[in-house]
Amino acid sequence: MKKSLLLIASLLLILTSCKEGTADKTERSGEPDVYNVEDDDSRMNQAIVDAKNSIDEFKEALASENPDLSFFTIKQKFDADGGAEHIWIGDIQLIDDDFIGIIANEPMYTNKVQLGDTITVNRANISDWMYYEEGKVVGGFTIRAIRDGLSPEEQAQFDAENGLIFK
Repeated sequence: MKKSLLLIASLLLILTSCKEGTADKTERSGEPDVYNVEDDDSRMNQAIVDAKNSIDEFKEALASENPDLSFFTIKQKFDADGGAEHIWIGDIQLIDDDFIGIIANEPMYTNKVQLGDTITVNRANISDWMYYEEGKVVGGFTIRAIRDGLSPEEQAQFDAENGLIFK
């Protein structure tokens, strides 16, 4: 059941890439869309700061073992040619003080990791986190930043395609 949730949710989540000169959105068959964001995007940079500053909330929720909380994921920045790629890591476990998880999206720009790799999260490179509480997203700062930057019509399409409900 847990692996099914990971597979389903990984298809709904968003990667972000910080590369210059690329389209705003890259659609991929069977994979989440990639939203390309410039390094100096103030909304996205603030979302990353907010995620980093609240990672203890994520850690406490994960450690709580509350049955109403599920699908814990962290987004981490990986170096890529000409920029960086931010990729979701799923099936998060807290071992000692380390977050361990599985690369949940097929990387587009980086060759540092591959879909399905198990990694220890580099806390310095965390760019987002999220989990579900009774079916609603807690966290997801970068997802919210992307959505907030869309027109009302694009937001409606985004919501229909992703089905995420924010708390």
